[in-house]
Amino acid sequence: MSVDGGRIPLVGVHRPISAIAQTLSHPNLHGALVVGEFGTGKSALARRLMTDVDPHQTRFFLVRATENLADVPYGALGPYLSHATPQTLDSSLSALRALVAYFRAASEGRNAVVVVDDAHYLDDDSSHILTQLVISRIIKVVLFSDGLPPRAGDLFSLYTDGFISRVDLLGLSEADAVTLCEAIQGGRLSQGAGHYLARQSAGNPLMLRALLDHAATTGELVARDGVWCLSGRFHPPSAPLMDLAKTLLQELTEQERTAYEVVALSGGIPLAQLTVIAEDTVAQQLVRRGLLRAPGSSTSPFRVAHPMMARVVRALVPAGRSADLRRRVFDDDAVPPAVAEGMIDYLDWALDCGAVVPPAVLLSAARTAAHVSSPDSALRFARTARAAGEDCAGAVEEARVRVTLGEYAVAVDLLDHVLAGPAGPVIAAEAAVLKALACVQRGDDPRDIHTIADACAERQGEAHEPTGQTEPAGQALRLLHLFGWILEGEFEAAHAEANALDTVIPPVGMEPGSPLPVLLLLFRGEIDASSGHCDAALAELRAAVDAVDRSSGELEYLRPRVVARYVSALIHAGEFAAAQEALEEYRQRTVVSFDYLGGPLAALEAVLETRRGKFRTALHLLEPALASLRQVDSEMLLPYALGIAAWAAHSLGESGTAAAFDNEFEAVASVGSRPLLLLSRAFLAAAGTGAPDGAGDLRGLEALAEAAQDASFRSCEKDVLELLAVLGDTARAWRLAELADQFEGSEAQVLSRYAHALADHDANALLAVADRAEGLQKIPIAAEASATAMHLFEEQGDGRARRMALRAVRRRQSLLEGVLPHEEGDLRRSHELTSREREIARLAANGATNRAIAETLVLSTRTVEGHLYRIYGKLGITTREELEGEMNAYDDEH
Repeated sequence: MSVDGGRIPLVGVHRPISAIAQTLSHPNLHGALVVGEFGTGKSALARRLMTDVDPHQTRFFLVRATENLADVPYGALGPYLSHATPQTLDSSLSALRALVAYFRAASEGRNAVVVVDDAHYLDDDSSHILTQLVISRIIKVVLFSDGLPPRAGDLFSLYTDGFISRVDLLGLSEADAVTLCEAIQGGRLSQGAGHYLARQSAGNPLMLRALLDHAATTGELVARDGVWCLSGRFHPPSAPLMDLAKTLLQELTEQERTAYEVVALSGGIPLAQLTVIAEDTVAQQLVRRGLLRAPGSSTSPFRVAHPMMARVVRALVPAGRSADLRRRVFDDDAVPPAVAEGMIDYLDWALDCGAVVPPAVLLSAARTAAHVSSPDSALRFARTARAAGEDCAGAVEEARVRVTLGEYAVAVDLLDHVLAGPAGPVIAAEAAVLKALACVQRGDDPRDIHTIADACAERQGEAHEPTGQTEPAGQALRLLHLFGWILEGEFEAAHAEANALDTVIPPVGMEPGSPLPVLLLLFRGEIDASSGHCDAALAELRAAVDAVDRSSGELEYLRPRVVARYVSALIHAGEFAAAQEALEEYRQRTVVSFDYLGGPLAALEAVLETRRGKFRTALHLLEPALASLRQVDSEMLLPYALGIAAWAAHSLGESGTAAAFDNEFEAVASVGSRPLLLLSRAFLAAAGTGAPDGAGDLRGLEALAEAAQDASFRSCEKDVLELLAVLGDTARAWRLAELADQFEGSEAQVLSRYAHALADHDANALLAVADRAEGLQKIPIAAEASATAMHLFEEQGDGRARRMALRAVRRRQSLLEGVLPHEEGDLRRSHELTSREREIARLAANGATNRAIAETLVLSTRTVEGHLYRIYGKLGITTREELEGEMNAYDDEH
């Protein structure tokens, strides 16, 4: 398949080819055994190896072993024995001599390397004779095999005897898988789509291509704004996927196939249960084939190595056989494992086979499936629960799926029916919470949240006993009010209500499975973060993450939201390394939300890179993240992401791109929290989108800082004031110092010292704080502090200190991806040495006298003295002895 007339790149080959080439050049090794599972591109790698290694040193000979020739003597070596007579082939010694003569003549003095593709199919005679050629040092070999016991063992014994090394072909990394998919599709992939394709195929190139083709053909993958995103809905396997599975399964024995089907259908199964239908050695054989993933412990389940095969096998196995297999393994059991151990596949299989699953189990599973990118299973579970008598609760879970898919109107309609019907207090409260979430995510006024909560409480009071504020339903509605106040930026009211709820909502762990304590921690973390209590906020949000971890999967549906809030708080507290670690920790989980990976979490990673000064990296992340957020914006981050994108584009000099983001912002300017919207406008102002010259709307920023102060958006105000400082406006440094002094955390300490140094015009303090800022990876602040110190030293007439600060500025600006606009051109000016001054300075630094310099350059001695006087002034030195070190440093910078 080609892309734009070119061939698809072969990705992920550098490591194995380097390893093979290193082995071939080793004086004491005679080749390599390259082992890879079905579909890992062994044949393509063999061809690439033969073109990449220096042909002047090595002559390759390709041997293609096939199953059809496995019983034919010398069948695989036929092309190299075509000149041999039948009598020659009757004797292995004669055949050996014939091949020795052939390889020596054909290699023409170069190293002869025989590459054997599908070496496990080699016939006995070919295996034996190649072994003799290796031992005799006539050839080296590179054997490509699937790792299963070979038909002929002689050649493979070279590895066990230490003659050749082993190179294992692993699946493509996620980055390589994305590179391949983007080359095929001709466009960027969202992080969610890339993670989905890489994880489902486990990086197996053949399976990855098949899955990509299926996803693009069926609409699972859709192009949005030039980016390939997941549509959110998944479709039955297409014919090519089915054919791939059939090819894979036909290679298995009956026991192996049965075991593989059971593992795939169940979502994962411990060895103790698997041995009901197959010997324990069968599972190990499937692991060696690369089809199953071995469990980490004796009680952990075997899983299919390529998750995509679970749904393909489900479509492939006839219904009768599927039901029989389930009956043999589980009997009538319908107790699912944890979500990380295959809960969703287990329940889908149970329903396929007509097993009776309790509605409570289905409702819980639907809630989880909706938030781990399994919407079709979630809808199935919810509808089955409704059919079993849980109509209201099932409708709520169906609405939850619609919210995660961005189908807000459908969700609100479902929830209105629940709220108008006979639902009990707890279910009605859940419906009210979901309705409020759907409404604000589509852009409704956050104040409507209170109307929804009050209407629910009033309705329940009419239909049932009045809902007590200390009962679970009442607590849920109070938390809903709390959520509304946070979105409005009414943090004083939110803080008071959180304190009151502390007295009625049990601590985390007291009521296992209850989301209320975790949500209270989540909201408390946001309230504390907004007021500068960063240490307390991070502790609360980390506790929320830990509570989800300890819930045995019951609260897994909360994880994406909790992780997003935790990462956001870490970023805004300046804990960049911890934020990166939390993002990576979520990516590596067994089950994730691809929507969150592609949208909110990708956007937050871009925010992180922007704060590090990595503007190009941030903009690269934001392009696909924005496409995902335009589809579904679960955390209401689209306006903020647009502001960040405009600031990053402006910092890279892309004013047209920044203006486009500003234009888009106006259409979503009502979505999300008031503080975050104000901060979004601040980034747009910093990008100069509202200024005539596009150099940064400082007046607009100052007005936004005052608005944040008036509204008591303390964290927001701090960020706006930091932007002003980075843009070189020091007039409000005193306020930044005052505010940062009241904040917790290492970032606040740096900002406090920076602001105080700005207000005091203390150049030395600015250089010291620049070092601290760089240590926290706040490179924009470090660069700006160094530049301000340089200008202060210049005003003070301290040329040497100015020179030292200039070096720091240049080094820190080299760490930025994009130079902050107001600094362009500030650093050269009259302090750069002219070409004549550089000549004179280098000669003087090398020990030449003034007279010698004058003679060399055909100048007068007085002229040389005048040049040296100016050179000393520019470099901030006073003696010739200092000149050598200064010139070395000057040359390093240029």
